Amino acid sequence: MGVSIESAGGRGGKKSLNAELNLVPFIDLLVCCICFLLITAAWSAMSSMEVNQKGRGSIGKPNTEEPQKLDVPVTVLVGQEGYVVSAGSVRDPIPKQGDTVYDVDALGKRLRDLKSELQTRDDLTIAVEDGVFYRHIIDAMDVALQQNFTSIRLTDASAAKM
Repeated sequence: MGVSIESAGGRGGKKSLNAELNLVPFIDLLVCCICFLLITAAWSAMSSMEVNQKGRGSIGKPNTEEPQKLDVPVTVLVGQEGYVVSAGSVRDPIPKQGDTVYDVDALGKRLRDLKSELQTRDDLTIAVEDGVFYRHIIDAMDVALQQNFTSIRLTDASAAKM
């Protein structure tokens, strides 16, 4: 029980006011809340990625912060067979090396070549198939950042227009 009050018995009907609170459940709840808050703070501060909205703003007006780019869109598909780099109608498959190793060096070379061709282009879309491990997606994003594609959009492979 949370509180126990002892009765004095027969002396004039007065009861003792000594009460003992069981603080163990309260301390357990407090410890759980502190642990939850610390873990949440660690996860939210561990990494962050800046995301910018492209296209129309929230009220339906065109985004006038940066000029419209007329270059071809650049897309990297991260799939079960490896990477597929698309620029316009040109598709360049980069198969895996073996069963599990993605060819990150070939992807970096291809993106470097694309960046030299499309120097004004700084955005890139990474499309991901189902079942691809998270580390392969992050590797593709790191390679794109190394090749100066600073505005990276992540999408599902079924939603990507390739």
